[in-house]
Amino acid sequence: MKEKKEFQMPNSFALLFIIIAVMAILTYLIPAGQFERIEGATGRLEVIPGSYQLIEKTPATIFDIFLAIPEGIISAAGMVVCTLMIGGGMEVVSKSGALHIGISKVISNLNQKSGDLVLVFLFSIFSVFGGFMGFGEATIPFFPIAIAISVALGYDSMVGVGVALIGCMMGFIAGPTNQSNVGIPQALAGLPLYSGLGLRLVLFVVLNVIGLWHVLSYAKKIQKDPNKSLMRGVDVSELSFDIDSMNKEIFTWRHGCILGTLIGGMVYFTYMAITTDWWLNEMSAVFIIIGIVAGILSRMRINAICETFLKGVAEISGGAMIIGVAAGVQSIITKSNILDTIIYSISTPLSSLPVWASAIGMLLVISLINILIPSGSGKAVAIMPILFPVGELLGLTSQSAVLAYQLGDGITNLVTPTLGLLFIGLAFGKVPYDKWLRFYCPLILKILLVAIIFISYAAITGYGPF
Repeated sequence: MKEKKEFQMPNSFALLFIIIAVMAILTYLIPAGQFERIEGATGRLEVIPGSYQLIEKTPATIFDIFLAIPEGIISAAGMVVCTLMIGGGMEVVSKSGALHIGISKVISNLNQKSGDLVLVFLFSIFSVFGGFMGFGEATIPFFPIAIAISVALGYDSMVGVGVALIGCMMGFIAGPTNQSNVGIPQALAGLPLYSGLGLRLVLFVVLNVIGLWHVLSYAKKIQKDPNKSLMRGVDVSELSFDIDSMNKEIFTWRHGCILGTLIGGMVYFTYMAITTDWWLNEMSAVFIIIGIVAGILSRMRINAICETFLKGVAEISGGAMIIGVAAGVQSIITKSNILDTIIYSISTPLSSLPVWASAIGMLLVISLINILIPSGSGKAVAIMPILFPVGELLGLTSQSAVLAYQLGDGITNLVTPTLGLLFIGLAFGKVPYDKWLRFYCPLILKILLVAIIFISYAAITGYGPF
């Protein structure tokens, strides 16, 4: 009798290719349509409510399925290149021994309780970046550090990835002063910037407590029984290091200068990103500089610096490519003109629901659309001008509609295969997508319950000012 083969989750590349192919098939089944758009006060093209109309079909061809991959990589080039440069720069820093020796010296002086406080501190940093600055991408350089610290504390890389991604996303969902999922929707509605802050601060605390508890509970579980680690059987040898042997190494002034360069570079980039228009290209340049300086301080020859940098690029290249392939999904949808039809079809039934139910329905609609358009600001200008009038007709305040948007925008972020930030984090931690889903999905149900409670409260109490 033949043994039954266990179902295996497709490789991330295969999964994304299947999604692209499915979307291509749907272009033959979903009518093409579009809304009229005008340039709004934000400088972006905004939808004119009630302007949806059917247009001539432009379904995807078989060739378009394959063309979507290079087009996606090109459209996401900034993030792809940035990921590669961070991988290269961090490999040179890692090769110097500064990061691992430095972490080992700190960890060896901590007891278990202090180690947990380190995780709480790291989680809080990621959450502040996500919630108050809306800087998900700006946290990317911190991913390897969070993962290295988690491994050094005796946990697996899933803990480090969870601290980084869940920390960032809990803050992002609550978005006390998040520009992309609160600031832009409020501007579209004519609301005062960051009004309604009190409720979002309460939401920020609640979500962070739930998210942190989820990560720490898993960390404690695998600490007691390493066999319960979801990363069992996954080769993460490149991430592990012997703390005892590293602790015997002398932490030199050169190591201090290398870590100073790494931290200084990230702090400087963060400052420039807040005060100027610095973004992914500038982040890439910063990590090229960090890699070169780290190599020079380590007394590496120029060829060794280049070879080490390229080794880091090669190791992270798979994750970087996934980001581009994920963007190919949106390429298929956009070219075939079915996105507006999907938005119109999903949002129309909301107008027949009671006010509290429409608020929850709005949240769920945005969560579904988020899988197709993970960009917070891009999604806002595409769908909020449609949903605001629906909310007004039902007696739902614009502020409640914004809350529904920000909640829906974040809930499915860490499961959607089209979000580049997710796959960057998974790539740094060597975490397979299917194992991440097993880790994160129990949390998503808790987040959804919190979201429904908060949006129902907002709808019933008339969350304002209007």
